[in-house]
Amino acid sequence: MTDLDQRIVRTLRERAEGTVDTDRLLSRAVAGGRVRRRRRRAGAGTALGLAAVLGFSVVAGTGLPERVRPPDAAVPSAATVAPSRAEGVPGAAARPDLVGTDPRVLHFGVDTARVRYLEWEVGSGVEGVRVAVGSGPPVTVQLASSAALLQPGPDGTPTPVAWPTAEEAFDGADRPHRETGQAVSWVRLWRPAPGLYARAAVTAATAREIDVAVGFLRLDEARHCSAPARLTTLPARARLSGCAVDVAAFPEAMIASLRVGSAGGQEMTVSFQYSRSMGEGRTTGNRTIGGRPAYLYPRGDQLELLGIPKAHLIVEFGWPFAGFTEADATVLLAGAQVAADPADPETWD
Repeated sequence: MTDLDQRIVRTLRERAEGTVDTDRLLSRAVAGGRVRRRRRRAGAGTALGLAAVLGFSVVAGTGLPERVRPPDAAVPSAATVAPSRAEGVPGAAARPDLVGTDPRVLHFGVDTARVRYLEWEVGSGVEGVRVAVGSGPPVTVQLASSAALLQPGPDGTPTPVAWPTAEEAFDGADRPHRETGQAVSWVRLWRPAPGLYARAAVTAATAREIDVAVGFLRLDEARHCSAPARLTTLPARARLSGCAVDVAAFPEAMIASLRVGSAGGQEMTVSFQYSRSMGEGRTTGNRTIGGRPAYLYPRGDQLELLGIPKAHLIVEFGWPFAGFTEADATVLLAGAQVAADPADPETWD
């Protein structure tokens, strides 16, 4: 069961005595997961501090410590989709200071002939991907320009195991992590290049998949945080602060999340949820945006633009980051552009 599945089941149980709005449920679950992940990053990042340069030698273009020689990975057989190339933008190895500074860009990629993208994300100073290595368990790889932004635990949580100090932690060693009743996870912290910090994690019996995934990193290229939806208008005090795309179930389904924030800490999340099997859904709204029907949910902190085939486009502008209003959410949806065919990455931005 995935983390998203677990959140949905938990919410269903909590609401067992009443009715459940499934559209709102999915959006809440996705947004809540992002919030918790950002909070975990911030918490343990402070404890790590800033690691010193360790001077790893690397295999050209991979960011892999030279001592590691990954085995071959099986060529992905499932349908694949990858973020598009950002031509003319330097990779992380050349400009580590740019990593995590632009939510529209990942300053690294992977060899898509050998591993498959399941997710990509930029936000809070961190760039990350989750990839499938053959038929093995997925591997998460994150990059940052500061050790304070990366955490030791397998999912970004602080670990009860005694870890080295920040200066010692980024040594390329694979360390096991196990919580009571949980499977073993392996975590590797290392320095792919001066000024660049990396973290990889996998839940598996061995760290073999980390070797493979890291071996197929490409730190000499940059990619867009490609998504089937994009925002062309923002409220005056707002800026795009994060982008996350989950394509693990592509082409049957996918989720994209665009985060909008302000200097004062206010935040909104625009969620695009697509599924080939999705029904027609709600067609009658209680609001109008640019001549199109929209629906403000009863709690008053979630606004959806209606009429998008097999998809929901929803803005969350209330809890836990209050400050933005329905008017701000309306501005976002008024300028939102959705790909003609979300199942065709060639139509994405």
